[in-house]
Amino acid sequence: MGFEKQILRAGTGPKPVKGQKVTVHCTGYGKDRDLSKKFWSTKDPGQQPFSFNIGLGSVIKGWDEGVMTMQVGEVARIQCTPDYAYGAGGFQAWGIQPNSVLAFEIEVLSAQ
Repeated sequence: MGFEKQILRAGTGPKPVKGQKVTVHCTGYGKDRDLSKKFWSTKDPGQQPFSFNIGLGSVIKGWDEGVMTMQVGEVARIQCTPDYAYGAGGFQAWGIQPNSVLAFEIEVLSAQ
């Protein structure tokens, strides 16, 4: 399985390298198995851009692999199969059902 990426806006910076700290804006869709329903966004009031070390398994596989294909400044929609998202467990706190396909609109702000 895996992920599919659709570029919404091309980036002009470098692609992240495994282990780098990557900061992104992200909106996640797929609440209650509906890809039009948002479950979380860094752009919501009170939220901030999200940072993680890429390629080390600290985020879902779809992010680890998908964001590594992006350039700084790029905005893309990444759709993840369940095994690249939250799998059989889902993420009930956000309304993500077990074995859900999820979509994320991600903007790479920096990689360092």
